[in-house]
Amino acid sequence: KTSYTLYLDGFPEDGGKQVDSSKRLVGDKPFEFACGVSQVVKGWDYALMDMKEGESRRLIVPSDLGYGDKGFSKVPGKSTLYFDVTLSSLGKMPELNDEQKKWLDEHPLYD
Repeated sequence: KTSYTLYLDGFPEDGGKQVDSSKRLVGDKPFEFACGVSQVVKGWDYALMDMKEGESRRLIVPSDLGYGDKGFSKVPGKSTLYFDVTLSSLGKMPELNDEQKKWLDEHPLYD
């Protein structure tokens, strides 16, 4: 789960404009997703993979690792994204099925 605020045109101290956030009037509702499997923009996948629970970061995500040429919702195409993120908590790893376990046994990550 990740708490976040998204800005366009820089961070607030640089004149950036907030366009989305997990923080609402009634509290923070962290965004829940599986990291590394393209459920979020690539910039998040890359940046959050090595974060530790409770860690905060400022991310500057170029458009090719964000929403690209088309944009999304309030985000115009070719936009650089500016995020304040906090990795609120780590969820459980998904359980592997028998086919996945067999594949891993046949293709070890390490020799």
